[in-house]
Amino acid sequence: MLISNTIKRLKLKYLTFIILCTIPLLSFSQETESLNPVSLESILLETLPLDGRVVDDDDSFEELYDDLLLAEVVTTDDLHALINTQLIPVLDIEKEICKQMIESEELSATVSNGTYTASLEDVEWIRKGFYFTVVGLVRTMLDLTHETDETEFEDI
Repeated sequence: MLISNTIKRLKLKYLTFIILCTIPLLSFSQETESLNPVSLESILLETLPLDGRVVDDDDSFEELYDDLLLAEVVTTDDLHALINTQLIPVLDIEKEICKQMIESEELSATVSNGTYTASLEDVEWIRKGFYFTVVGLVRTMLDLTHETDETEFEDI
């Protein structure tokens, strides 16, 4: 009986040891992936809405990648967090920009975060209802994020 209890305690200690050692290893394996230009483009094309979207060229994604790093968006989780918090407000802004440009037949629009202008080559896209580029949408997200940060510092 004494040997049986000793074996049970040893098994329990061994099992506890295994569990305590495995948990940290699992957390390391679930570590977030660093953002790179390929993962950036892939995430944006999979995550952002399809309607009203113009896809940019590879150079635009590489420039956006550099801007994201400057804004301290360095992991795929950071990018997902940016999209999750800013997508709806940015889509509303972009729709308003397109609406103003179509209604006024001018190539400019003024919204809460600034004045936007379009080039002549964008007119065709805007009339068809394509009102944002993928890269432009993320740049507006960054603008809104930094606008919030600056407002917080002004209130201090």
